[in-house]
Amino acid sequence: MGQHNYLHLWDDRFLYITPEIHSGLTARSSATLLVSPAGRPFRLEALDGTRVRCEAALVAPHVPRRLDVDDGGGLLSLNLDPASAAYRLLARRGGNQGIRVLDARCFGSKLREAFQPALDGVLTARQLRSLSAGLVEAVAGRPEQDGAALDPRVARVLDVIRGSAEPQSLARLSALACLSPDRLSHLFAQQVGLSIKRYALWTKVRRSVEQFGGGRRRLTDAALESGFADAAHMSRTFQSYFGLPPSFLASQVAVLTDPQAAAA
Repeated sequence: MGQHNYLHLWDDRFLYITPEIHSGLTARSSATLLVSPAGRPFRLEALDGTRVRCEAALVAPHVPRRLDVDDGGGLLSLNLDPASAAYRLLARRGGNQGIRVLDARCFGSKLREAFQPALDGVLTARQLRSLSAGLVEAVAGRPEQDGAALDPRVARVLDVIRGSAEPQSLARLSALACLSPDRLSHLFAQQVGLSIKRYALWTKVRRSVEQFGGGRRRLTDAALESGFADAAHMSRTFQSYFGLPPSFLASQVAVLTDPQAAAA
């Protein structure tokens, strides 16, 4: 196969690029923008059995789906952190509607010029970041910087969760935010779209993905450094989120991490 699997990780998103994928039922905490770079329809199936064929789709967080992309068609899968401004912008434009089929013509000819080079793995990290921003803007109809700002109390809690692999108690996070546990839980879910517990699990997954950048790691080491109890827990979570085991990421995917992602 001439094309390969690439995963580019930034502080608030990752872009998975693959020539083909056939996943079982998966659901994850990110909003996922799926685009066919070759313009060939891929297949999505919802939990209730509803099936669609399309060239582009937006999947809301924690929406179960099956995905089939045949070899040669390829896929750009942009996954946006639920706490990111880009996600909040898309959510305001209907990003929480389960599986939303998009008109691929919204991307325009100029943006499409980067699709095949991205699939071929020849774009720089800067070009891919620009591509990801262009995808969000094309769907939302406005720059991602227009996304609503987070409440500063929620932002402080997010920084703590993302900054440490150690478990954070609700009591400690509540004290940090100067809110009661119930009020913080409600405000966090309102602003981010998922619970503190679910977001903490998502950061573990994101942190474990980062472990495979710049070299291959033992699964046990990656799991422990990411905050999982063991490699088995990490593997189960990966399978439910992505339909693939972490060993596939370690052996079959070129993982490239932006320096700001490592700092985050």
